[in-house]
Amino acid sequence: MGSFVRSLAITAIAGTAATLTPARAAAQLVVDAELREACEVIRLGDAIDVPEWLAFSRTPSNRLDAVGRLYLRGEDSQVAVLEPDGSLVRYVGGEGEGPGEFTDVGRFGFVGDTLWLQDLWELDISYFDSTGAHIRTETDHGLPSTMPILWRTSAPLADGHGFYIPPTGQVDLESRTAPDFERVKLPMMVGVRSEESRDTLAFSYNHTGMLLGDGVFAHRPFVTPPLYRIHPRGEGVVTVDWEPNQPGEVLLRHYGLDGRIERETAIEARLRSVSREARNAIIEEGMEAAERGVAMARQLGGDAPTSLRTAVTEGLLLYDYFEPVSSFFLTHDERVWLSDAAVPEDDEALWIVLGPEGEPEFRVQAPTGIAFRTALGDRVWATGRTELDVPFIVQYELVAPGECG
Repeated sequence: MGSFVRSLAITAIAGTAATLTPARAAAQLVVDAELREACEVIRLGDAIDVPEWLAFSRTPSNRLDAVGRLYLRGEDSQVAVLEPDGSLVRYVGGEGEGPGEFTDVGRFGFVGDTLWLQDLWELDISYFDSTGAHIRTETDHGLPSTMPILWRTSAPLADGHGFYIPPTGQVDLESRTAPDFERVKLPMMVGVRSEESRDTLAFSYNHTGMLLGDGVFAHRPFVTPPLYRIHPRGEGVVTVDWEPNQPGEVLLRHYGLDGRIERETAIEARLRSVSREARNAIIEEGMEAAERGVAMARQLGGDAPTSLRTAVTEGLLLYDYFEPVSSFFLTHDERVWLSDAAVPEDDEALWIVLGPEGEPEFRVQAPTGIAFRTALGDRVWATGRTELDVPFIVQYELVAPGECG
């Protein structure tokens, strides 16, 4: 059945993003910590007439530096640097083929106080100082990361180290036939960028979306571990892991540049089994996401699965229990923010915040429709969408319950 997706050139995030039908009530992570409240301070980008740097057509990726300036990457070839009040400091990068210029910016982050931006496809990395001046560009000598089988990660860490996830396989550039595509586990590695040796931290699937033929669909009913984040200053990598088929414990591991575990924290999680009704709803959503592509393939004379339900079931990562953590991020003040995967009845996501030594510091609920993205001290930056589906960013202050003005 592989060629039916290939014939339509559906090779990247195709289909409809998953929205889980089953309710996910009751707390998942078992953490005893005080509750804090998020009070809105400033909202940017949701007005009709906004400055260029706040005119978002999609939800921007964002980072904070060590002094609280916000770095926003939208759809273009540069990153906007904002003061905490939303005023523009500068743009970094730009469109072109010269030093520090891009077609599209992909990943970005910091190594110490140095900002790095990466070309989305070529994976070349450009470094900029605190004034936005270009320092240097490192050329990536691998094949362009332009198709699923070649998608890979190559990000800089501190002291000349890097974090790597290799591509799924090799491609014959002279071949006219699309390569076979499959879901495999790949090593997550660290090592010196100028050397070939690597230390493996863990293994993760190359794709967790629904697979049909040679296509990857954005239907992801489960969050599949391990999750990872690079330290805000590039000083290591942090993973959040659990056993998918028995997720009673969440393990938070801090890896140094040498690949060794520097600290590990275990958090108890309540098991929430996937009912038969929930499983069927997940499969039905997958079938709905794939139906259009299958119908088009049949019209064009391409191969299509005999049983769409069977193909969808086989193409999904299905587990017996829901995941305990849906996302997480790291901060410059050495905190770890974990998003509890269990959504309360009021749809306000609960976040658990761990301190520098792994101790629970506090819990805080994100307002309905808001996703926390990054934080520093008592300020949190988040994203959301208006009723007209316009993306915006918003800053909150963390206070004791009942102290919002």
